[in-house]
Amino acid sequence: MKKNILPLLLLLMISACQEEGLLEPGKNNQQQLDYVLRTPAFAEGFLMSAYKNLDTEYNYTECATDDAVNNANGNALRRIATGEWSALYSPTQVGGWDGAYQAIFNLNYLLSIVNDVQWSTQDPERNQLFIKKNSGEAYALRGYFYLQLLVRYGGKSVTGELLGVPLLIEPVKVTDNYKLPRASFRAVMDQVYADFDKAMELLPATWNNNYTVDNYIRVFGSQNQGRIQGKIVSAFKAKAALLDASPAFNGGNYNTEKAARAAELAASLLTALGGATALPQDGVLFYDKDDDVNNPEILWRTDFANNNTREKANYPPTLFGNGRVNPTQNLVDAFPMKNGYPITHASSGYAANNPYANRDPRLGYFIVTNGSVVRTGTPAINTSVTSTTNDGLNKTEFSTRTGYYLKKLLRTEVNLSPNTTTNSRHFYTFLRYTDLFLAYAEAANEAWGPKADPRGYGFTAYSIIAQIRKRAGITQPDNYLAAIATKEAMRELIRNERRLELCFEDHRFWDIRRWQLDGAITGTAKGVSINGSAFDIMDVEPRTYRLPDAYYGPIPRAEITKNVLLLQNAGW
Repeated sequence: MKKNILPLLLLLMISACQEEGLLEPGKNNQQQLDYVLRTPAFAEGFLMSAYKNLDTEYNYTECATDDAVNNANGNALRRIATGEWSALYSPTQVGGWDGAYQAIFNLNYLLSIVNDVQWSTQDPERNQLFIKKNSGEAYALRGYFYLQLLVRYGGKSVTGELLGVPLLIEPVKVTDNYKLPRASFRAVMDQVYADFDKAMELLPATWNNNYTVDNYIRVFGSQNQGRIQGKIVSAFKAKAALLDASPAFNGGNYNTEKAARAAELAASLLTALGGATALPQDGVLFYDKDDDVNNPEILWRTDFANNNTREKANYPPTLFGNGRVNPTQNLVDAFPMKNGYPITHASSGYAANNPYANRDPRLGYFIVTNGSVVRTGTPAINTSVTSTTNDGLNKTEFSTRTGYYLKKLLRTEVNLSPNTTTNSRHFYTFLRYTDLFLAYAEAANEAWGPKADPRGYGFTAYSIIAQIRKRAGITQPDNYLAAIATKEAMRELIRNERRLELCFEDHRFWDIRRWQLDGAITGTAKGVSINGSAFDIMDVEPRTYRLPDAYYGPIPRAEITKNVLLLQNAGW
C-alpha cells in the first residue's frame, strides 16, 4: 500500500542541483520538494505508508505463553519464553516501536500539510471532503499506533512511575530535538482517546454508497473498503478503555470507573448490531470462508491473499507441513466438556483415558488431537510415541513437541502434496466482533457484576457469555454457567472464554500481562505422551519470565542508547 516516494524526490533534487551547479545551493530545491510533497499522490503516500506498517499476518505469540510452543530450534518466541527476553532481544516488538513511530512520523507530516494539498483541482467541495477524509484516517491510525505502543511498552519505570512512550503529535524536522522523555501512561492514553474522537468526527461509520450527495460518495464511498472507518475506530476506543481499566495499569486491580467506560463504549457497538443475540454465528470458523467476503463477524481485516503459507508452516508432517505451532496440554485442558463443565468438575464426565470425547466442539475446530482427521480423505493423525509416522511425538524436527498440532486459522482444503499442491485464500484480522463481545463482558462484570444492567442495554456480562458458549456448541441448558453467581467466578470464566475464542490470534501474550496472571506467565508449558491407552502429562518447556518485570515489555535498548531521556521499564 505504501508509495515509495524517496527515489523520485531524490531525482527531482538531483536534477535541480545539476541545473544550478553541484557546489552551489539550489534555490528552487525546497520549492520543488514542497510542491512534490503537497501533490495529492505524494501526500496520500504518507497515509499509505502508515497502512503499510500494520501487521499483515499472525505472529503466533501464543508460543511464548502457556498456550503453545514452537518446534523450531532458535525460534524467537521460544527463546524469549525460556529466558532470553530482554531490551536487547525483544521480538514481540513486531509492528512495535520502529514500525509504529515510522507510521506516526508520516501521519504527523500529513496532518501538517493536509489543508494545503489540492486534493481536487476542479471541485472545491470535493477538495474539502478529501481533507476531512484523509485527516480522519490519519487521526485514527495515529491513535491506533499509540495504542499498540501502550500495549507493548506502557509500564512502571525504574522510578516507579507509570509511563507510556514519547508523545509526538507534530512533524519532527531535522533541526528539532527528537530526544523526548516518555510521557505518562495517562497522557498517551488521553491522546489515543483524543485522536479516536477526532477521527470519529470526520469519518463515516462505514464506507458505503448510501448517501444522496454525489461528491460524498466519490470520497467516502465503498471504494474505500478495507481502510479504517468510524465503526472500527469506536471499537478500538473500547479496547483502549479496557486496557486503561486493567490491573496492570491500576495497581493490580481493575478500576471500576474505567471499566464502566469500557463497557459503555463496547455496548454502543453491540446495541447497534442487535445486542447479545446478534453475536455473529460465523464467528467460530471466521477464517474458513472462501465465498463470504463480508462475514459479519469481522470488523477489519486485510485483503485476501491466495497462498498456502500457514498450512506449510503448521500442517503435520504427513500432510507435508512443518508442524511449527504446537498447542499445549494447558490449553487443551482449558476447553470444557460439551456439557459446559470444566474437566476438573465432578459433573463433567471427563475420562482421563479418553480425554477428547464429548469435549467442547471448539477443541476439535482449533487443535489437532491424536486421531484427528485434518483433511478429508487423508489418514488420521497419530501423535503417539508409538506412531509409525513423523506425526508422532518428537519423531523429527517437524514433529509435535506437545502431542498436538495447530488447526485454527488453517484452510483444510489446501493440499501440500508435491504432486497436487494447491492454495487457498487467507486474510489477517485486526478486529472481530467476538473480541468486542468479550471486552464488554469483561468490563461490565468488573463495573457492575455478572447480571447487572444499570444502563438498560438489554444484555449483561452473563448473557454475552451465554451466547458465546451456546454458539460454540455447549449443550443447553448450560448448568455450569447458571451456577456462576459472583464477580470473581464470572471473571475466571470470561478470561477462559477469551482464551479459547481468541486463541492463536495474538491476544493471550498481552492479556495475561494486563491481567497480571502470575501462573500463566511463569507456569510450565505441558504436553501429553500417548502410549496405547496411557495418557501421561509431561513438562515440555519452562516459562522463565521474571515477575513483576514481565508484566511490562522492555523498551528496545537501541532506543535507550540513542535517547538517554528514555526511562526503561523496571527490571529490564
